[in-house]
This record gives sequence, C-alpha cells and structure tokens, in this order.
Amino acid sequence: MNPTSPTAATTGGSVTAAASDGSTLKVTAPATIDPTNGAVTASRNPTLVWGNAEGKYDNVGLAYDLEVSIVDGTVVYSRTVGESPNTGTHTLDLTLPYNTQHWWRVRAHVDNQVGPWSGFAEFNTPKQAVVAPPTSPTSPSVPGGTGFRTPDPPAGQRLPRRNDIGAVLAFNSLNPNLLRNSCQPEGGSWAFMDGTVDTLQAIDLRYGYNCKRGNCNDPSLDVVSYHWGPGPDEGSADVYCTDLISGHCGSSPGIIWNDVTGVTLDSGTVCRVMFTRPGRKR
Repeated sequence: MNPTSPTAATTGGSVTAAASDGSTLKVTAPATIDPTNGAVTASRNPTLVWGNAEGKYDNVGLAYDLEVSIVDGTVVYSRTVGESPNTGTHTLDLTLPYNTQHWWRVRAHVDNQVGPWSGFAEFNTPKQAVVAPPTSPTSPSVPGGTGFRTPDPPAGQRLPRRNDIGAVLAFNSLNPNLLRNSCQPEGGSWAFMDGTVDTLQAIDLRYGYNCKRGNCNDPSLDVVSYHWGPGPDEGSADVYCTDLISGHCGSSPGIIWNDVTGVTLDSGTVCRVMFTRPGRKR
C-alpha cells in the first residue's frame, strides 16, 4: 500500500485556481523512472531518475520538488532541484537506513505555482553494505583504480540483469556534449561510450563493450554487455545486452536502458562482452 500522502508544502501567495489534486500549474506530472517497483537500490544514497513534466510553459524555468517517504507517510527527505533536458536525476545527500521500504514522488513548479505530483514509486534500501572482496593482481583495472566484480552465480544459475541507468544518466549530466557527438559514422567520437563503459565497470567489472553479432573486432556503437555466468568475462556470450541510446545518429539522442538480449538471439546472432574495444588506449 502506498504511504499516506504527505501534506503539500505551502507555496505562498494566491495564484491560479487549484485543480482537484491541488496543483496550480498546467503541466503534466513527471514520470518516475528509477528506482521503481520495489527495486533494491545499490546504496543507501540512491539516485532518483524522472522524466520531465510538459506543459504550456515549454519547461522554461521549471524546478522539481522531490519527496521521499516511509510507510506511514512521513517525509524523510525533500529537495528542490533545477531542470535538465529530458530527464532529471538527484542523488540523495541523506544516508537512508538499511533494509527499509521507501516511496518517492516528484512534481514541477515555477515561481509560486506547482504542478501535479507523480504517482508514488516504491524502492527498498539494501539489507547490508556491499563490501568488495580483495582484488587479485590479475583483476582488470578501470580509470581511478581496481573495480568490483560480482561473484559467480551458483552452478546452473545466472546473475539477474542489473539496472544502472541512474549511473549512465549521471555521467551524461556531467558530460552533456558527449552524447550529441556520439554518432561515429558521421564523424562523432567514442567519448560517450568509453566514458559510459568506464562508469559501469566502476560498478561491476562484468560490464563491457558489446561485440556486435559476436564479432569482437566490431564493437557496438550504442550497446553494452553484462556477463551473467561463471568463468572469464572476456569473450563470453552468456550476457545481457543493453541498448543505451535512443535515436542514435538522430537529431535528439537520449539515454535509455533497453534489454535487447532476446531480440539479438531471435535474429540468429549473439552478443559478447569485451573489457575494452579495439583501438582504445587507456
């Protein structure tokens, strides 16, 4: 059950007549993207990701109010942040308790007018801190140090597919020009893909570039792979492949996190993972 809706903050001043939901700004409710559906977050300082509101103001000057609540409806965290193109992200600067159910929501506002709240999205904090095991001298390194690799699954099982779109969005928000210049066939660079792979490998070294159609001399321009099975990662076809860019080489590329594993297998080919792409110098 969703928590009891917390009392909306007073926005001050008399503005336009309020709608039935209390909103006074004619925009749509933002869309919660991550975390949702009771997902267990990777840390106790999760990154919230939402799709921007749309409305008559063309989003000029919008800000976003965030609320995180516990089961009884008590708001334990609230912030107002500025808008970024298409999607917004915010990493909590409050460390939440372990193994606790939370709900979060977001709304847009401009001046003293507020838009409708999104629906509540549920998430859970991890049961215990994740501590990386000691690394061996042969562990591959990523920029800034040696990363963590999720241990192999039990025999006959596979690791679950991860959802790390928040990390990709955060990287993109810090480097907004790289995505727009990522169309390599039209003179763009590898900087977005290289930086994104580095970011994901800093989370889990099972991530890597994707060998397009299994050919590791032909790295994918917009897909990464994650090795879900036991044994060496490099060259394995036991992977989830994830499309990162919508509208790649179009006028408005965007960040996505689409599972294309089944589509790839159905087409009669495979994905393979490789730690680094041919021609890249770290």
